[in-house]
Amino acid sequence: MKLDIQDIISAVGGKCIQEGLIKQPIEVITTDSRSQVTNGLFVPLKGDRFDGHEFIKSVYEKGVIATLTMEDKVIDPRLWTIKVEDTRQALLDLGHYYRNQFTVPVVGITGSVGKTSTKEMVAAVLSGKWHVHKTDGNFNNEIGLPLTLFKMDASHEAAVIEMGMNHFDEIHRLSLAAAPEVAVITNVGTSHIENLGSREGILKAKLEILDGLMPGGLLVLNGDNDLLSTVGELPFNKVTYGLNTSNDYYAEAIANEGEYTTAIVTTPQYKCNIRIKALGEHMVYNTLAAIAVAQYLGLSKAEIQKGLESYAPAKMRMHLETYDNQITVIDDTYNASPDSMEAALKVLRDYDTKGRKIAVLGDMFEMGEFAPELHKKVGAFAAEIGIDRVYAVGTLAEYIFKGAKEQEGAPTFYYPTKEAFIEVMQRELQAEDTVLFKASRGMHFEEMLEAVRKVK
Repeated sequence: MKLDIQDIISAVGGKCIQEGLIKQPIEVITTDSRSQVTNGLFVPLKGDRFDGHEFIKSVYEKGVIATLTMEDKVIDPRLWTIKVEDTRQALLDLGHYYRNQFTVPVVGITGSVGKTSTKEMVAAVLSGKWHVHKTDGNFNNEIGLPLTLFKMDASHEAAVIEMGMNHFDEIHRLSLAAAPEVAVITNVGTSHIENLGSREGILKAKLEILDGLMPGGLLVLNGDNDLLSTVGELPFNKVTYGLNTSNDYYAEAIANEGEYTTAIVTTPQYKCNIRIKALGEHMVYNTLAAIAVAQYLGLSKAEIQKGLESYAPAKMRMHLETYDNQITVIDDTYNASPDSMEAALKVLRDYDTKGRKIAVLGDMFEMGEFAPELHKKVGAFAAEIGIDRVYAVGTLAEYIFKGAKEQEGAPTFYYPTKEAFIEVMQRELQAEDTVLFKASRGMHFEEMLEAVRKVK
C-alpha cells in the first residue's frame, strides 16, 4: 500500500487541519494505537466505552505519520491531521477507495449461517486458478471489512469478502465499501432476529448486499431457502443452488465417506462428481455456491476440481479429530443458530462410528424474545433425530433440555454451567464415542475439549 495524503483527504471528504513533519505516502492504515507501523495512518474509532482520540498523542512513536480526527483541535502537530465527520464511515470510505485501486474480481458473501465456511470454500475453489485474498477470522464488520481490503496487494488476483451484521443498514455500508462483482447469500434463518424483528426483516437486511453489487454483477442465492426462493427479478444476473433439481446448480446422491462428503453435482455447463474434505449436507450447499461463483468468473472444470481438493475446514467449524483416548470430537464451537444446530446434529447422526453419538449443545445468543421457543425447537430436533444422548449446557440451554424432554427420544440431561458438566463428562464418556460440541461463540465451548482429551 502506498496512498498519497491528498488522495486520502479526498477519499474521506476530509479537511487537513495540520500538515505533518513527514511527507511520505501512507503504507499502513490502522485502528490500533499499539501497533508498530511504517508511515501509518491512524483511524481513531469511538464507541460507547472507548475513544481512540485519547491515543492520538502516542501513535507518532509507533510509526504513524497521519491521523483522522472528529475533533477540531490538533493533538499532535507532528502528525498530518485530517478532520472528518465520522471516523468509522471514513474507514469504510477509505476501504472503498483502496478496493477500487484493483481490477480483480471481488466476491461478497453474507447469510444467517454458513458465511465463513462458504467464504472458505469459495476462496479454495478460486485458488485453483488465482492467488486469492480472503477475510481472516471474524473481520467481517464495519471495522474488519475495510481492514481486510487494506491487505490486498498486487499479487492478489481475486478477493472473497465476508459480510456480517446484526442491524439494518450494516450490509448496505459493507457492500458499498467492497463493491463486489459477485454476491452470495447463503440463507435466511433466525440469527440476530432479536434486532431485526422477523425473518422477513433478516431477508431485507441480507438483500442490502445488492446496494454495492457492481452493475451487471451476479447474485448467487440458496434456492432451497424458503425466503430466498421468493426473490424475484432483479437488475442483476441471478442463479440459484441447492438440492432441489429446479435450481441452476444442484446436488444429488450425497454420501459420507469418513471425513469426506461426496455428491453428484449438476451445473448449467456439465455434471460432475465431487469429493470434499468436510462433513455434512450443508457443506454441499457451500460447494454448490462456490462452483456457481467459479463458473461465472470463468474457471475451467479442472481448475474448480483443483480448488475443491485444496479445501480444509476452518478451526472450530466442523473440525473432526479423534483423540488418543479414542474419543472422536466434532468441534463446531465457533458459533450457533437454530439452523446451524440442526445441520450439525445431522452430521453427528450420519457419522459412521462404533460407539455412541452424543451432542453437547449450549446457548444460542441474540435470539431475544424468541430464545425460549428456538432453543426448545433445537432440543426437540436433537431428541428425535436418532442420536444416543443429548447434554444441554448453559442458562438458555435449559430450554433445549425442555424441548428434548417433550419428545420420546434420546436421553437428555441439563447442566447450568460448563464446570458442572465437565465433572460429569469425565466420568460418562468412553472410547469410541463421537461427541459434537456446539454453542454460540460467547459460551467458549472450546474450553471443554481439553477436558475430553483427559478422559481415561
